[in-house]
Amino acid sequence: MNPPPIPLTGEHRKHHHRAPICSLSSSFVQLRSMAEEKQLVELLRKKLPELLRQDEEFRALILGTLIQYLPTREEFTLILQRLERLEQRMERLETEMVEMRKEQIALREDFNRMQQTISDMQQTISDMQQTISDMQQTIAGILQRLEQVERQQAIIIEQAISFQRETRAHFDELHRAFGRLGLLTESVLRNALQTAVEKWFGAGRVERMELAGREVDVVIRDSEHILLEITGRAHLQDIDKLKASAEDYERRFHIKPRLAIACAYATPTVIKRLAEEGIELISAEVPE
Repeated sequence: MNPPPIPLTGEHRKHHHRAPICSLSSSFVQLRSMAEEKQLVELLRKKLPELLRQDEEFRALILGTLIQYLPTREEFTLILQRLERLEQRMERLETEMVEMRKEQIALREDFNRMQQTISDMQQTISDMQQTISDMQQTIAGILQRLEQVERQQAIIIEQAISFQRETRAHFDELHRAFGRLGLLTESVLRNALQTAVEKWFGAGRVERMELAGREVDVVIRDSEHILLEITGRAHLQDIDKLKASAEDYERRFHIKPRLAIACAYATPTVIKRLAEEGIELISAEVPE
């Protein structure tokens, strides 16, 4: 059970009412003190600059109070040294930045040149590809022309072989005819060949001329000069001799002559060589 309340006497009632009054008074004093401090701080903010400029004693007092919060000479020297080191470092950094900028510009220029070089190389490759394409077309055209020449040469060889067969047949007939008559002489054969030559060229008369140390038959028809090798049987050395005579004729008269061989018989090898050298082959019919 709770103890019964103690009854208050007069003295007790007096002290009981005094305690709250003291507490209120203390709070009021604190509030007043805080307000005064705020006013003081505000006043110092307004007056302090003016007092520091005009009142030397006040200025000395303030400086003396603040000096303990300021760095000493040694500390200030260390700060200056540190600032100097920082400035030097900044200068080095600036220098490095400038160099890096220069290197960056140089790299950019190198890169631009490299791009230009690549572009030039691509253009060169394109030109080379075009050139190769043109060369391939040219080679294809040359091959076509070679095929045409080979076909024409085959035709010429076939014609020459056919002509040789016909000539051989005529020669066999001639041989049989002269064999029967006993008249196969060099003069008769030559006259027959000469007649065939005159019929072949249609105009002009065959004459003899000494060229390259040997006699050669020459026909001049209009402005055309023709060197002839007239023989009963054509050989490879006859072709070489005729070419030597043509060189001598061109050297003496400054005219390149046309070449021809008139014979009664020629082997396929000789006929092929005549076609390659561009020398005409004339066959003869010998009368019986």
